[in-house]
Amino acid sequence: MIIQDRPASGRAKWALPAWALGAIVAVYILVALNRTLWPEVHEALAASQGLPGFWALSVTVYCRLIGNLVLTLALALWPRIGKGLLALLILVSAASAYYEQTFGARLNEEIIQSIFETTRAEAMALITTASVGWIALFGVLPAILVLLVPVRFMPTWRSLRWRTAIVVGAAALLLVPPLLTGRNYVYFERNHRPMYEVFNPYAALSGTFHYLQRDVFRPKKTMTPIGTDAALAPNAAMAARKRVVVFVVGETARAENQSLQGYARETNPEMKRAGAIYFSDAWSCGTATTVSVPCMFSNMTRAKFDKPVAKAHWNALDVLQHAGVDVYWRDNDEGCKDVCLRVPNDDLTAARIDGLCDANGCQDDVLIADLPARLAKMRSPALLVLHIKGSHGPAYFQRYPAAFNAFKPGCDTAEVQTCTYAQAVASYDNTILYTDHILGEVVDALKADPETDSAMMYLSDHGESLGENDIYLHGADWDKAPSQQKHIPMLLWLSPGWVRDAGVRLDCMAQRRTQPASQDNVFHTLLGFFDTRTTVYEPQLDLLAGCRG
Repeated sequence: MIIQDRPASGRAKWALPAWALGAIVAVYILVALNRTLWPEVHEALAASQGLPGFWALSVTVYCRLIGNLVLTLALALWPRIGKGLLALLILVSAASAYYEQTFGARLNEEIIQSIFETTRAEAMALITTASVGWIALFGVLPAILVLLVPVRFMPTWRSLRWRTAIVVGAAALLLVPPLLTGRNYVYFERNHRPMYEVFNPYAALSGTFHYLQRDVFRPKKTMTPIGTDAALAPNAAMAARKRVVVFVVGETARAENQSLQGYARETNPEMKRAGAIYFSDAWSCGTATTVSVPCMFSNMTRAKFDKPVAKAHWNALDVLQHAGVDVYWRDNDEGCKDVCLRVPNDDLTAARIDGLCDANGCQDDVLIADLPARLAKMRSPALLVLHIKGSHGPAYFQRYPAAFNAFKPGCDTAEVQTCTYAQAVASYDNTILYTDHILGEVVDALKADPETDSAMMYLSDHGESLGENDIYLHGADWDKAPSQQKHIPMLLWLSPGWVRDAGVRLDCMAQRRTQPASQDNVFHTLLGFFDTRTTVYEPQLDLLAGCRG
């Protein structure tokens, strides 16, 4: 039973003053639950040693961090609800600390959004024996102690005076030192802002606030159509034959582990056999699905991408459907992130198909089990989008059937940090091999109908860190993220009929494949596949535009 907080009039002598409890919790969070923060702070300050007034800058940085936490706890510690809020802050800080220390995670807005929007199966993959044990020891146990300890509060008016003094003091720690250090602190803050993404509980609270403000409570904008002038250009050669494009959106695949990129292991045998055109210098728009998927289908470039704005405008699927293309989306991952809301779509993440699905979800074969029948139902011209689960971690070993366990020994646990680097890479490479199988099956299904002009394009939404520099998974700020999270595989397969009827010059494509490419190209390449004439089409961003005719 939780002992009730005791007001001053009836307090026991052995009850702990509220301010003392707040101080203990503050010290605990700063020392035990911010072990990722302090090395980053020290490294950032070390990089600034050449600045004049370095010691004043150092004091400013520490004052800001301490003042931030003191202010948060002072605003939380009220009678009746204060201990509950402190316990919640400890739990949030402990959970954040575990994933920061274990995977090198950073709690920016995109990661917070991913947490809110992830599927149950993907969330469960992150809940492991190690995570439960760690959070229980460093989060649940201290939170219970906070709830059990008797606390005495001052009389109301005296409490308000002291609370006001603490809040003012904390605000002074936040505001006054930066004013004294001037532009030195502005310079430091601008260049080392990412360290706040591992400051607990600030990172989780700030990220959640901005996510709710941006995506939940922000007034919904009126949907704005773009490309309403879109029309399919008359192409006598292609109009006489059925035209089908399968666009495969990958998940968490990085270029570094593709044999078509030069990787030592043969991870792309099917695409090598098919003669796919592989773009070796391709880059993602973001480092998380919640950013990259909406971005690649929008007509914004990465530099200009704004998710709420993109969400309020048509994307490539809308424009193509408006122009007369039969568009269909099939999903086996985290959903289409609102991209497919206005086109026919099919969510297979919760399918129950023997041999393909279990409690952990479905293998990507579920998307192609009836592919010939699905393609036969679509009228020409047609675009089928397949959103695969691909290499989604950390449970890489669950992403492929036993037949694709080619590289051994692997990492047969979601606690990938407990495996050796070689084991983690082996299991990850198996996911790439399995994705190559999926792409091979798509190509084979398209080749089975030689009377159809067909094409397949594949690219990943973002990459993945596998423990390099003690960083795992993905989701880092794009500018600071390692190349493994941004350099992605992108490839294209064209049927002989498509090459002939669209007038694609393969020698030209052989040169284009080594030039820079990115998800900025997707919108315009999709429109270009169908000779879509519209003012929003930019041929310089169409991967094939310069190689036609």
